[in-house]
Amino acid sequence: MTEQESASQRSLDDGWTGTREPNKDRVVPRWFDSAIPHPGSRLLSSQWLTIFVWLSGLVALAVNAATMPTLYRAFVPLTLVASMLHAVSLPVALKRPKVAVALSTIALGGTTVLTMGREVFPWPIPVVSLVITSLLCAILALRERWPYAMVGSLLAVVVPGLCATVVALVRDEWRPILPNLLTAASVLALVTTFGVLIRESLMSRAELLAQQERTAAEQERRQLVEERTRIARELHDIVAHSLSIISIQASTLRYRVEGVTEEVRTELDQITESARTALVEMRDLLAVLRQEDAEQELAPQPTLSRVPELIENVRRSAAVVSFDVQGDLDDEAVLDVTGISAYRIVQEALSNAVRHAPGAPVDVRIEVGQDVLVIDVRNPGSVVHGPRPGTFAASSPAPSDPPGDGSADVRAGGFGLRGMRERATFAGGRLHAGPLSDGGFSVHAELPLHGAGAPDAIEGQSPPA
Repeated sequence: MTEQESASQRSLDDGWTGTREPNKDRVVPRWFDSAIPHPGSRLLSSQWLTIFVWLSGLVALAVNAATMPTLYRAFVPLTLVASMLHAVSLPVALKRPKVAVALSTIALGGTTVLTMGREVFPWPIPVVSLVITSLLCAILALRERWPYAMVGSLLAVVVPGLCATVVALVRDEWRPILPNLLTAASVLALVTTFGVLIRESLMSRAELLAQQERTAAEQERRQLVEERTRIARELHDIVAHSLSIISIQASTLRYRVEGVTEEVRTELDQITESARTALVEMRDLLAVLRQEDAEQELAPQPTLSRVPELIENVRRSAAVVSFDVQGDLDDEAVLDVTGISAYRIVQEALSNAVRHAPGAPVDVRIEVGQDVLVIDVRNPGSVVHGPRPGTFAASSPAPSDPPGDGSADVRAGGFGLRGMRERATFAGGRLHAGPLSDGGFSVHAELPLHGAGAPDAIEGQSPPA
């Protein structure tokens, strides 16, 4: 399946399962979501922030190269070199943090030597150099582990202090540098601390979001497994009944028909034993599939003939449901598997329609043909609401089974469109689900009345007109 088809499939799944959000409800534009995909460890890695850092570097180069010769009467060629090294350290920090720290340290040492001639301005760390270094430490604290920013801050204070001491020893001119170094150390420590705290907070949030995504995926997988387990239990009821009939007929044939030879009797005994063995194995399999806390479902499974009672139950809940039947719902050509799957598909479609389009009319049409059972459930002109995009909402509890069938309720009632597709695939049929042109939604299923030649289930296509 191509990426475009996958996107289309997700769009279709956003129908009755409740994952479509109208554009008018968006708080921020879509470009903002693409600019900041996930907060956390990739902070400051977006394209717009890279551009901002480069612009900051150019501004720092221009300001530093202009103020050092003007205020400190520094040698212009060396000033340009020091300013360029310091400015380049900002964008380099996005890819090479160690190189950025080295460039900044060299630039600060050179700046200390070049600006030693004026006593009226801050020295050995000028204000512009302190601002550039603070921005560098902020980038390192937000993007990298805390040692990078800590080492960068420490070197930004120690190296200028050592250079100032060496200059004083060489020139024998001592100037008070401690206030300037303490101010720079305080500013850099504050910037580094806030950067590290913000990064840790965003990392924790990213881990929480990742855990929520894993939990949602696990819940989706578990619910899908539960739906398949339920199908397996229903299959057990059907096959167990057939095996029981085979066993009874094979074991009583010798009493019902005269002249059965010994060879035939032996064959019948083998058939009876095989049927009983299969029944025991199926019960063991069902015990494995059944959850420990699941209630025993002793009542017969609902069939196609129970659909009118299901419709009446939904109507009693104040829903407007029209029901059209073509053919005989009690047709013997409808297999038990097909009848149960058809009932569950109608049940789940009605549940989703009532939940996601309350008050909208629902049209249910069932056509029992010669080879195919057609199910069409639509709620025309409805507006679908639901959770935010990217989330999966399990369907609400389905309408209860009709009274008198022995079922107290249907519990989870399925798993939205996925559950209905599982049913269609289980019966060897196909299912179309998608939005209508008038804003409504439609589920169209075709289930074979005979097991042979059943088409594969087709997901995510628009319903036929």
